[in-house]
Amino acid sequence: MTPSPTHGPGLPRVHGHGELLARVRAAARGGRMPQSLLLHGPEGVGKRTVALWIAALLQCESEDAPCGTCRSCRMAGRLEHPDIHYHFPLPRPRKSGSRRKLREALETRRQERLAALREDPDAPAEEEGVTGIYLGAVENMRAQAARRPAMGRIAVFVVAEADRMVSQSASPEAANALLKLLEEPPDFAYLILTTSRPAALLPTIRSRTAHLRLAPLAEADVAAFLAERRDLAPERARPIARRADGSIGRALALAATDDDPAARAADRLLAAAFSGDPATRYRVAGDFSATGARSVLAPALERLEERLRDLLCLATGTPGLARDPETVAGIVKGRVPQEDRVLAAFDAVHEALDGASRNLNPQATVSVLMADLDRALVAR
Repeated sequence: MTPSPTHGPGLPRVHGHGELLARVRAAARGGRMPQSLLLHGPEGVGKRTVALWIAALLQCESEDAPCGTCRSCRMAGRLEHPDIHYHFPLPRPRKSGSRRKLREALETRRQERLAALREDPDAPAEEEGVTGIYLGAVENMRAQAARRPAMGRIAVFVVAEADRMVSQSASPEAANALLKLLEEPPDFAYLILTTSRPAALLPTIRSRTAHLRLAPLAEADVAAFLAERRDLAPERARPIARRADGSIGRALALAATDDDPAARAADRLLAAAFSGDPATRYRVAGDFSATGARSVLAPALERLEERLRDLLCLATGTPGLARDPETVAGIVKGRVPQEDRVLAAFDAVHEALDGASRNLNPQATVSVLMADLDRALVAR
């Protein structure tokens, strides 16, 4: 039998993850596909695209699914399949009025976003105000799941960035509403959740999903993506792919600006941590706004983790394993701490990332982080 494609006219274009896709395809053909999946892995490694590919696989009309050419595959590839319900974080509509009107407004914004993605699959996400997956959106999903499929035998729900379900009135209402759907899904419904922060999900949600981890992409896969989607020459695509650390999302940002604001912010944080100067640490915390924990602070903290990985390579005498040891060595000015100190710094950054995932005030989060990093990294 000819292997079915990982991409085609009617399939999302997946870069890398060939082994994982083969396992998923085998599970689907063998009738072993779980009804609820959780795709997790670093930012920008293709979780959304893989989730939509799995949705197309499940809806494909061919025995050799996914074929990429049948009506279902073509509609899935255009984000037009009536039985693939794709949900993602959105800004909360202003002045939406009643609960019913809020649900209607959220669905209108979702459809507008889908239209933008049909025009450009790499269209940047909306960042107008605070975005999230609100209770009204989850109620819309449950209403969709209460109806029989319109075209095929099953309905597939793809929920991107599921950790962005928004707590309301100090309780995780949206997450609990989704949990009810996970606990008692209709026999025709499949749910695929994606997240870069599985620990931010309710434990009960994690326990009711089968987990698939997407690893960072190979440098060659990222370079191929840039050549295909951004028409970059190999001599420009390769260095960007090397800096992207396996993330297509980051590669796109680097290709667009040839700069990485999150990396610059991470370098300022690391330099301030080694400064030994409280005023410097205070100033770097003040560089952050009181808002934007998820959209601005979290990416900077993720880049800081990468700098700490390189610092750990220097601390353990393995600079050849680091991605950018020269930059890190320049920031710390030769003051490479002991391995246990770097590991303690990782713990501090993880705590700050948890705060960012909960949308805590970035300035306060960084202030605490700076004090923790000073204690961890600066010998006294």
